[in-house]
Amino acid sequence: MKKLAIIILLFIAGLYSFAQNDYYFGRDNQFDPKIPTPEQFFGFPIGSSLARYDKVVEYYKLLDNLSDRAQLEVIGKTYENREQVVLIVTSPDNQKNLESIRQNHLKLIDPKSSSSNNDQKVIVHLGYNVHGGEIAGTEAAILAAYYFVASTNNETIKNLEQAVVLIDPALNPDGRDRAASYFNTFKSFPPVSDPNDIEHAGGFTPHRGNHFWTDLNRDWFPLVHVESKARVDFYHKWYPNIYADYHEMGSNSAYYFEPSPPRSTWNPTIPEETYNVLNPILAKYYSESLDKIGSLYYTKEDFDNISPIYGSTYPDFQGGVGTTLEVGSSAGIEIETEVGVRKFSRNIKDNVVTSIAAIKAAVAEKDVLFKHQKDFFSSALSLANKRADKYIVFGDKNDNNLTKLFLDHLLSHKIDVYELPDKFSQNGKDFEPGNAYVVPFSQPQYRILNAVFEENTTFVDSIFMDITAWSTVHGYGIPFVKVKGAVRQGQKVTDIPQIKKGGVSQKSDYAYIFNYTDYFASKSLYYLLDKGVVVKAAYKDFSASVAGTEYKFNKGAIVIPVEYQNISSDQLYNIVKEAAELTNIKILGVATGFSTTGIDLGSNNIRRVEKPVVATLVGSGINWTDVGETWFLLGNRLNIPLTKINVASADWADLNRYTSIILSDGNYNSLSPNFIGKLQQWVANGGTLITSEGASKWAIDNKIVTGFVPDSVPRSKNEYKRLDYISQRENEGPQRIGGAIFNADLDITNPLAFGIVSRETYAIKTSNYKLPRPKSNYATVLQLTDKPQISGFLTKKNQQELKNAPLVVFENKGKGTVVLFAESPTFRGYWLSSGRILTNAIFFGSNLSSPGRYRP
Repeated sequence: MKKLAIIILLFIAGLYSFAQNDYYFGRDNQFDPKIPTPEQFFGFPIGSSLARYDKVVEYYKLLDNLSDRAQLEVIGKTYENREQVVLIVTSPDNQKNLESIRQNHLKLIDPKSSSSNNDQKVIVHLGYNVHGGEIAGTEAAILAAYYFVASTNNETIKNLEQAVVLIDPALNPDGRDRAASYFNTFKSFPPVSDPNDIEHAGGFTPHRGNHFWTDLNRDWFPLVHVESKARVDFYHKWYPNIYADYHEMGSNSAYYFEPSPPRSTWNPTIPEETYNVLNPILAKYYSESLDKIGSLYYTKEDFDNISPIYGSTYPDFQGGVGTTLEVGSSAGIEIETEVGVRKFSRNIKDNVVTSIAAIKAAVAEKDVLFKHQKDFFSSALSLANKRADKYIVFGDKNDNNLTKLFLDHLLSHKIDVYELPDKFSQNGKDFEPGNAYVVPFSQPQYRILNAVFEENTTFVDSIFMDITAWSTVHGYGIPFVKVKGAVRQGQKVTDIPQIKKGGVSQKSDYAYIFNYTDYFASKSLYYLLDKGVVVKAAYKDFSASVAGTEYKFNKGAIVIPVEYQNISSDQLYNIVKEAAELTNIKILGVATGFSTTGIDLGSNNIRRVEKPVVATLVGSGINWTDVGETWFLLGNRLNIPLTKINVASADWADLNRYTSIILSDGNYNSLSPNFIGKLQQWVANGGTLITSEGASKWAIDNKIVTGFVPDSVPRSKNEYKRLDYISQRENEGPQRIGGAIFNADLDITNPLAFGIVSRETYAIKTSNYKLPRPKSNYATVLQLTDKPQISGFLTKKNQQELKNAPLVVFENKGKGTVVLFAESPTFRGYWLSSGRILTNAIFFGSNLSSPGRYRP
């Protein structure tokens, strides 16, 4: 009887499973019964709950084991130690020859190679769930994997003979699991579609980003995070012809796919056929698949393709065609919308049918795709040869780690880089062999290389979805020049060269010194402080003789006296040695405090640095992305812990345990007068408050800082001008500063600029907020120049208003200091230059001086 009951239950489960197959794939499809359906494996109907990411990986591993069509590849691991996986699906014969297929496909990206299209397999990459809370992606990836592995449909079998399908179930596994946990926790039985239900509200922490709350869809080009680095490395193994990038948007929206709006949102270096031929080809197949199931959709109205930062645009810079597919979010299992209840299962179905359509399109149009990819890399050479600049030389002789970071960035994009064999100078910048590199513009990866160094202020349109200046070289802040003449190239760089191992020149019984110019010098500084070492910083330049050689030490140089420590000289030496080896910097042991020039080591201009204890506020109204950027900089790059305090419990936090508090961009109006009073007293007692954008405005509005000149320009009664309602977008949209790069001047005499040797620097503005002018003539640390614009869209009005605009200012309050940024100093993790100012504020902010509180 018991066996009979089990058989009946299994039969019923099987029937339901087949019903699910009919719903998602239609009744005409047949499947291999040896392959377990997703419902059989996960134990619930797909669309009735969210699958845990680890179970998705487990299912993919099962498909790999059971099917000769599937092969699972682990491409990396996330910060939370989840595997990043791609399921590679193709015919059994192709699987046996997969590496030779891949190598043959790479001939398409080499202008010197020839290959017959008959020998090629079309490569399609399906990428889902880059934003953790856009939940229909991973479930569609489960079903798509099952379909391509198990389908016995003749058309599917033939398509897999011609195609290699790369299925990435979640580009953001950490965010995906955060979302799955939340939605599964709050889903109801039966489902509640009321938009006010907590299921549809989202969690305390954002689902969208990765562990550090970063939008990974905007990290394809910067490559700051481990998930992006692994993904792009895998991308360059295959160079897909089609990349389908799955997303979600507002619940009331219909399905969207490209083409995007014509020309105004296209990148001018990309062949126009990408936009007006390839995208329409894909749209034909997507629309047919959605028409068959009655799903509404739209095209040509939203989004842009102007920059390489997205999953849908980076492929356009690699000879493929990327396409955005967006479905209106169900924000859980189901939700009420303007046109009825939107179900999770329906969103999944829309994504499944377009996934299948992408493969059909690829196979049917493969010759067009192959020709485009081959022509793309050949035309890159022609495009490069037309420009006046022929080479780029970059490098920083004072900063080996920054040079290494930027070199790694270029190599990750498969850009050809060569060693600089001879000294080279241009525009007052000197480059030396061993610390500098040459990059020829004429190379197959010209288009992505151009994007790295791009400086463009001319645009067809004036309204954009995101940033209009995306060059990463300005964010890194590394010296570079564009060269019109010839530059001799040394050996080609294929791997990151080893930086000379750091160490201590000699054991000293007097003091140790190191310059603060290396990007990771602050990491070594914190290491010393965390070990309890007494450390000082020089506020003026000096020179010292070490073993007969004279060394110059700039402002910010770190001095470690031997005599005033609580540990033995041997223990100190070992810790100093560890700090040097940690970041490969050179630390010098000196035998005397008498300097050859400048201040001596006992000067009052060499002041003690206290170990920083840093906190920030998080929660409702605060920009999670900005907080995450700061968290990543301090924690991941520099090993400095960051305490994250819920803004709702700020009243009860003991601020006195912190030396610095960072308030990222956001709305802080929920903070009570009691907290504001506590914060003011904390600053007066010696704390360093660091604010950016909205938090800076809040600090000024709440009189936490008062040293600013008020805006004295009154609004005239005659200013009012009546305008047509429909003209709002055209009139107001261009005034938004969505992301432009500027020339800026840095006061390198200010402690907040310690370690930076050039006044000439760059800044990015992503908002219209401008700091008011400080009353003190000495308070502006960083400001835009009188001819600031380098790259990005800017109206003439904004060009005028931003001339000489302050970007970073400070104000002393009692014994403490407030440092205000007009923008996030760590924008998307790759603005390392302004991030150094933030780091310096943490270490040296308490020693900033103003005329009323002068310190040497």
